[in-house]
Amino acid sequence: MNQFPKDFNNPEKVREWYLGIKAVFKHIQQKNNWFKQKAWDKLKIELINAVGSKSFIPDDLDWVEGILIKDIRPTTQECLRVAKRYPQKTPLLDSLKKFI
Repeated sequence: MNQFPKDFNNPEKVREWYLGIKAVFKHIQQKNNWFKQKAWDKLKIELINAVGSKSFIPDDLDWVEGILIKDIRPTTQECLRVAKRYPQKTPLLDSLKKFI
């Protein structure tokens, strides 16, 4: 099991994770000369592939879009929910890595 459930009980760790994810997403935009929406469109495809279309939950995609596109800060409860849903995976990190 990954460390995220324990770390995501800590609001400061959630804040650090959020800022890190935002920084990586911005780096991907700059590296590829993509606007935010184009970067999101590409990442969305990778996220669906990482989770698998049969295991995919649309609410999770909306949640990530809120974080990356709408600048909505995640709560500890939201992070715990997603981390528990994917205890052996890190689909967002894995998808972002493909563009670095």
